[in-house]
Amino acid sequence: MAISADPREDSAELVAEKGITVPLLSDPDLTAISAYGVAMDGDDIAIPAAFVVDLQGRITFGFVGESMADRPDGQRLLELAIQARAR
Repeated sequence: MAISADPREDSAELVAEKGITVPLLSDPDLTAISAYGVAMDGDDIAIPAAFVVDLQGRITFGFVGESMADRPDGQRLLELAIQARAR
């Protein structure tokens, strides 16, 4: 799943526009985003980040970008998620 700081309506538009195939949750209050430590200081947005969480709820991989353009490779995240699920 993915989490966006955008309101639900904006997230729905993004799903349609980009053809996103995973559930995209909306977190405009930054509750989950802040819990993971990726709320951008001074802005109501998240730093680009990705986490792989195993079935026991443990983070097995974390990536936090250094800029808005610094995003993890989707294929690598998929491989890590498959590995975490197999554990």
